[in-house]
Amino acid sequence: MNGFARRTEQKKQAIKQAVLELLQKMRDPREVTIQEIARQAHVSPVTIYNYFGSKEHLIRETLLDDVIRQVDEYEAFLKQAESFEEKVKHTIFQEVKLFKEGWTDVMLCWMQEDEEFRRSIELINETRVLPLVVDMIREAQKKGEVDPRLSIEALLLYLNGWRELSEKIPPSLYNERLVEDMVRLFFYGVKGETR
Repeated sequence: MNGFARRTEQKKQAIKQAVLELLQKMRDPREVTIQEIARQAHVSPVTIYNYFGSKEHLIRETLLDDVIRQVDEYEAFLKQAESFEEKVKHTIFQEVKLFKEGWTDVMLCWMQEDEEFRRSIELINETRVLPLVVDMIREAQKKGEVDPRLSIEALLLYLNGWRELSEKIPPSLYNERLVEDMVRLFFYGVKGETR
C-alpha cells in the first residue's frame, strides 16, 4: 500500500471510529450528523461524502465492520475455551455487555432503518454465527457436556430463549452474580446440580 492509500485508509478508520464513539453516546444512528462525525474525526464533511457517499452507507459499513470484528473475536474465544460451560458463560457476558452499552438498541434501530443492513446481519448470523454455535453444541455433545440425545434444533431453541430472556432484564440489575446465577440455572435448573 502506497502512502496515499495508507493515509486514505487511516482517515476512513478515523471516521468509522468517530461514528462508533458517537453511537455509544447517542444510541440512535438517526441522530448522528455528518457534521458531528467530521468534527470528531478531524476531517471535512466533503471527505466523508467522498469516501462513503452517504451517512447511511457510512453507518452501515461501520456497524457491519464492528459486527464482523465481534464474530471474529467470538470465534477465536470458542477455539481456545475448554468447556461448554465456559463458552456459554462468555456468551452470556458478551450479550450482557452489548446490552448494557446500548449496542443492542443501536443495532436493532439500524436494522429497522436500513433494509440492506438487516439482510447483511441475517446473512452473518446464518453463515457465521449459527455454524459456530452448532459446532459448539456438537463438540459439547461429543465430550458428554450436553446430552447427545437432544436435537440441535431443541438446543438452539433453548439457547435462543436464554438470549431473549437476558435482553429483557433491565441493565441496572446486571452484575457478575446475576450472570453466574443465570449460567447455573441454564445448566442445572432451579433444583441445582445433583451428583
